[in-house]
Amino acid sequence: MKFYFYVMLFVTFSISGQNLLDCSKCSSEIIDESKLKNESIFSLKLLKNEIYARKGYVFSNSEYSNIFKKYNWYKPVKDNKSIVYSDIEIKNIAILSQRISEISEYLINEKNSKYKTLSEEKINQIFTKEKRKELGINFVIWKVYNYKDKTGEYYLVLTEDKFKETVGGNNFNNAIKAFNFKIENDHWTKTFETNDFKESHEQSIWFWSRYIYVEDFDNDGIIDPIVIYGTSGPNSYDDGRIKILLYYKGKKIGIRIQNGVLDDERNFTIDANFYTLPKKIQDKIIEQMNLMVENNHSILPHGWQKKMAKKMTSIAE
Repeated sequence: MKFYFYVMLFVTFSISGQNLLDCSKCSSEIIDESKLKNESIFSLKLLKNEIYARKGYVFSNSEYSNIFKKYNWYKPVKDNKSIVYSDIEIKNIAILSQRISEISEYLINEKNSKYKTLSEEKINQIFTKEKRKELGINFVIWKVYNYKDKTGEYYLVLTEDKFKETVGGNNFNNAIKAFNFKIENDHWTKTFETNDFKESHEQSIWFWSRYIYVEDFDNDGIIDPIVIYGTSGPNSYDDGRIKILLYYKGKKIGIRIQNGVLDDERNFTIDANFYTLPKKIQDKIIEQMNLMVENNHSILPHGWQKKMAKKMTSIAE
C-alpha cells in the first residue's frame, strides 16, 4: 500500500510539474484557484506540502519526505516550530486545504441505518420554535433520527452552531450538541446529551454522518446509537480530532482520537468499558475507525489494531 501511495504521489507530482503547477511562487503570489479545478486530491496535497517543504519542514510521513528530498531546494530545518509562514503562504495553504476538503468531503445518502432521518419539512413540523425552546435546543437542527425499539420511541437530534453557511461541502461550526429524547404519551424525556466546541486552533466541528449508526447490533431489542463527530485543524483532517460515542444500556462509552502529522502528535484513548461490549459492537466501531483511515479522515498510531487487541486504553505512536 505504501509503495502504491508513493508511486501515485510521484506520478502526480511529475504531472503537476509538466503542467507548470507547482508552488515555487507560493510565498510571493496568491494561487489562482481556477487552475486547481482539474487537479486530483493527490496533486493538491503535494502542492500544499510543497509550501511546507520549501520552508524546510521535516516530514514524519516518509512518502512526502522521500519525494521532497530529491529536490536541491529542500533544506530541512532542525525544528519545525522555528518555521514562520508569511501571510501569502498561510492564505495559499488555506486555499489548497479548502479545495482538498471540497473533493474529499461530499454529501452522501443515509445508507448506514435502517432508521431514516426526518425530512426538513417533518423536522420543522415537529420541532417548532416553541418546542425547541422547551427542549433547550438553541443550535440549528442538522439531522434527526426517529427510531423505535422494545423500550419505546426516540428522536436522536443532532444540532450545530454555525458561524457560516456550508460551502462546497465544508462545515463552519463553533459547537455541536446531540440530544436523545424518549417519546411517551406526548411526554419527552431526555435520555442523553453530548456537546463539544471547536478549540481556538481548530477551523470547525461537525457530526460525521457517514460513520453514524442507529442500530441494534447485538440483537437484544435495544438500539445502540453510535454518534461520531470531529474537527478540522489548520491542516484539515490531518491535525483535527475525532470523538466516537456509543450509548449502550444507559452508559456512554467513548473513544477520543487526536490526529497529527507528526508521530508524537497522534494518539487516542478508549474507555475501559469498551472492552466489555459485545464483540459485534466492538467490531463495528473498529470497522468505522478503519474506514476513517482509508478515507483520509484519520491518522492513527502505527499498530493501533494490535494494541486494541491487547485491550489497551491509551494508544500512542
